[in-house]
Amino acid sequence: MTGLTVAGVLALGVTAHADGRLDRVLIAMLALLALAAFEAVQPLTESFRELGATVAAGRRILELTDREPRVVDPTDPLPAPEGRFTIEVEHVRARYAPGEAPALDGFSLRLEPGRRVVMVGRSGAGKTTVVNLLLRFIDPERGRVTLGGADLRRYRQKDIRQAIAVAGQDAHLFSASIRENLRLARPDASDAELKAALRTARILDWVQGLPGGLDTLVGEEGRELSGGQRQRIVLARALLADAPVLVLDEPTAHLDPPTAQALVEDVFAASRGRTVLLITHRPEGLDRADEVVVLREPRP
Repeated sequence: MTGLTVAGVLALGVTAHADGRLDRVLIAMLALLALAAFEAVQPLTESFRELGATVAAGRRILELTDREPRVVDPTDPLPAPEGRFTIEVEHVRARYAPGEAPALDGFSLRLEPGRRVVMVGRSGAGKTTVVNLLLRFIDPERGRVTLGGADLRRYRQKDIRQAIAVAGQDAHLFSASIRENLRLARPDASDAELKAALRTARILDWVQGLPGGLDTLVGEEGRELSGGQRQRIVLARALLADAPVLVLDEPTAHLDPPTAQALVEDVFAASRGRTVLLITHRPEGLDRADEVVVLREPRP
């Protein structure tokens, strides 16, 4: 349509110029005007294609905002936990939605101050569910999780998540620099502290070898990094938080066995005095643990 319109305008302009009714400069201006007129409506076709997806996304957002949260803060919360404390999971049954099979059923776990516990189990056994319970992303259907002897539901969610640092497989990296992603854990951390955390996570040499160093952008969701690099940045961030409890969810998933063994040893050494829960399906760290917990899938 654009091409036909411009051709028609030029044909009429040339005819008018031949009859002495139109200056040649105006012919060019009319042709450009025709092009500009179509530029104003060109995005409409793309907008129409995107309209369906936009409306569907809007409906999903409204469904989420209208949904009543299953996990809420108490009206009279306990003070934020301080010092050394024990976390205990007591005969818990947990599921993610009504009618679904339990992700955990009758599970118990005790994390005493300063203890290093390794939890192993097959995929689907509920290891990630344990992390979600500890962070109170979900509440148990039966049983309870306690922190310092008090039910986790008596604390504010913010206070719980400041007391428990997690380096998880699905932890998010923002489209920012390595420095900015690390400082999410401690905004006032110095570069020396950032480098110490990166050194423990065995990625400092790689970061210092980058042209931008700590200012290197990681891309949306860390897409500029490999799986192993991304996991170790997440681990360094959890170490930097210096929380009393450190939960490591498959921190060696993308590493070769010698590097994985060295990484676990470095993390255990750097976390001395803190409670550490290492979730893994690999042998690294088993010989360094105070306790090994084998998690089996709940019976149907």
